Amino acid sequence: MFRYLWRHKAFSAVLLFLFGIGLYLQPIAAWIGLALLLFLRLTKVHSFLLIYDLTDRAALTHVRTLATKRALMLSPDEYGNVSEEAWDKHLNTFIKKTLVPEFQRRKVEHLLAKDPKRYVARLRTWINRIIDRHQPAEPTVEFDDTMTGTEFELYCRDVLQDAGWRAALTPGSGDQGADIIAEKEDRRVVIQCKFYNGTVGNKAVQEAYAAAAFQDAPYAVVVTNSVFTKSAHQLAHKNGVLLMHHTDLPRLELIVTCGAGSR
Repeated sequence: MFRYLWRHKAFSAVLLFLFGIGLYLQPIAAWIGLALLLFLRLTKVHSFLLIYDLTDRAALTHVRTLATKRALMLSPDEYGNVSEEAWDKHLNTFIKKTLVPEFQRRKVEHLLAKDPKRYVARLRTWINRIIDRHQPAEPTVEFDDTMTGTEFELYCRDVLQDAGWRAALTPGSGDQGADIIAEKEDRRVVIQCKFYNGTVGNKAVQEAYAAAAFQDAPYAVVVTNSVFTKSAHQLAHKNGVLLMHHTDLPRLELIVTCGAGSR
């Protein structure tokens, strides 16, 4: 979204300038311009644009955290289902605690009070669009559901390298369960890749945790093309292991920046 506040100020200044000149050159056009300025300033149009501009600013400020939260909350459960309820609740909290105080400061919060559910839903949609515009680029390598386990490891490595990570496959012996070691700046992540047709259980979580400890890595990740069991989710949460679908790998930096997967 355009930065309405700045453009409105610039637009207002230009209109006032043209009004002054127009009085001598074209009085009708000058009065039309002044009327347009007053219309924007005195009607709800200005207030609604102000609300969206404040939302735009806040979402851009916190876009990394919002993108990470969305990726985690919209991950498939152990049955492969995705529920948007938790993400919607998180956005509602973000709007209430971060946006509404700004609306109150600018004296525009009364516009939401008339139909709060409707306007909050619109703000959620707008925030999601902002996040979409700031998602990492799609990986250049392609996933193939007929690939082997080794090919899946190579695919995950290539996706991470495309995302700017120094990612390398482990030798395969003596790695204590690690398939990929990924490093970026001061972050070191141990990743175990599971290419399954069925669900991924506790064993993968235990192996990733042990591998990270052996590799002196603060982050442990299990990535799969499938879904995880409920007990795997519980064990991972307890031990600080991050469970990921392979489509979330481009956002790994965003996710670990927020502390997810940290032992």
